[in-house]
Amino acid sequence: MTTRRTLLAAGGLALPAIAARAQDRPIQLYVGFAPGGNIDLAARMAAPFLEKHLGSGTQIITVNKPGAGGMLMLNEVAAAPADGRHVALVSFPALVTALYDNTPRYRVDSFAYAGLLTDEPYTVFVGNGTPYRSLRDLVDAARAQPEAINIAGAGIGSAPHLALMAIERASGARFTWVPTQGAGQALQLVHGGHVAGSISTVSLTVRGHIQGAHRVVAIMERERWDKAPDLPTGIEQGVDVATGSARGFALPAATPAPIVARWEEAIRRTAADPEFRAMAERDFLIVRHMDRMTMTRFVDEQARIYGEVWRASPWRR
Repeated sequence: MTTRRTLLAAGGLALPAIAARAQDRPIQLYVGFAPGGNIDLAARMAAPFLEKHLGSGTQIITVNKPGAGGMLMLNEVAAAPADGRHVALVSFPALVTALYDNTPRYRVDSFAYAGLLTDEPYTVFVGNGTPYRSLRDLVDAARAQPEAINIAGAGIGSAPHLALMAIERASGARFTWVPTQGAGQALQLVHGGHVAGSISTVSLTVRGHIQGAHRVVAIMERERWDKAPDLPTGIEQGVDVATGSARGFALPAATPAPIVARWEEAIRRTAADPEFRAMAERDFLIVRHMDRMTMTRFVDEQARIYGEVWRASPWRR
């Protein structure tokens, strides 16, 4: 308890200086994918609330740095000045999978993790011009014609890619993965009829399903989602896969503790903010908050889990 009180006291003393710097130089919130995807939309939704709860005239600008499933952005933030002005919206498991299938310039301990904000299940969705009305239809077609059905999504080794691999293992089907620079680009490919479908979070896909822009054929959750109870789970259709994407905030590892504590508090307040929660409810964004210690343990566990997956079934050869 003494350590925590001391840390908070130090953070309080440091706030005026940090706030003054923030007024002069905007904070850059980095997103490792192209604009228009679920992670980009989550960042832009959260930014005004983080500004409010960081206080003292803080300004945040969202910076998109797509490439290599988010790895290029993570490389940049890990090497950025540790002054509190460079913050990444990190997604999982993408942050840890690159440790195994690529050669990033960062490690798990290259970041100070300030807090998790959202965690959403994935959906499988298809274009309206396809004949598939269920995940079972899609799987049966991919069994009949292995690798003939294209499914698009962000990067190789990304959470959507690993979700598709899990579907393949559970069903015996074989698809062809089409990597994109983000979920927004994959969505465009589906709507344009260039691929059969995609995998992305409920916040990006459910509204379009309701509006008739595409068809969600499964939600990758253990139980049906109460906000869209008509959507069947993959498990109901014989595909035992439940997976999704969690997102939180990370700063360069050397960032002073008072700055990280200030971010931790702003994330906590954002997660609890009634206006933010109302917007999240409206946009099908699922809020799941973790403080920095809990998030750090979560990252370590993700690294362990996906290290085991990589050794058993590499997703890149």
